[in-house]
Amino acid sequence: MRSPIFVVLALAVYFIPVIASNDYLWGKVDDNNYQLAKDKVSKAFFVGIVQTKKYVFKQADNLNALTITAIKITDKKKNNGATAELVSGGPGSKGATILFKSKRGYGINDIVEIWGH
Repeated sequence: MRSPIFVVLALAVYFIPVIASNDYLWGKVDDNNYQLAKDKVSKAFFVGIVQTKKYVFKQADNLNALTITAIKITDKKKNNGATAELVSGGPGSKGATILFKSKRGYGINDIVEIWGH
């Protein structure tokens, strides 16, 4: 009887932090990739309001633009952090648009890293 309970508890300990985290990785970072951008995306909380913020990555020289291979988002608020949605672009393209959305009454505090070659 102890064995099934132990397995359930072990799985809960493993999956609960993964579910609670709002970190994202779209694509794959390889050794031959360059970091194209590293930006902080933040917006202060407002009581009772869901905050949204759009992040747009656009390269200056479109003819010589590098291709995005990965987008990594690190949520600095481990509890009640914002979600991120890749709206357009991303790995395989030259640009990206990401929409951040906070929980009601909380702010946004994320780090966006864009890698490419």
